[in-house]
Amino acid sequence: MMETFREVARSVPATLQLVYRLLRDERVDERKRATVVAALAYVALPFDFIPDRLPIIGRVDDLVIGATALQALIDDAGETIVREHWEASEKSLEALLGLVSTVSSFMPKPLRRLVGA
Repeated sequence: MMETFREVARSVPATLQLVYRLLRDERVDERKRATVVAALAYVALPFDFIPDRLPIIGRVDDLVIGATALQALIDDAGETIVREHWEASEKSLEALLGLVSTVSSFMPKPLRRLVGA
């Protein structure tokens, strides 16, 4: 498990580049791209459903919403497009996909459908 986190941490620049490229890729559904932009805005803005000042749990909503939006974007893009835009190792991509899938599974199903995941 720690190795997975290390792989994901090492691939943060590649992940940011992947998100940027997927957001600009016209083959990805415009609604999914808009969802990710909205999720990024939610994470960046100072107000939350669960205030960030609450220890641990205050950051969980940001993490889950961000991961769920990223999962929806990746699912819509498909494996071929994601791999086309990925600039790091295969191992780090697999670690990222596994982590995003696990974290987004904490989002209640009705909200996942709302996000498009």
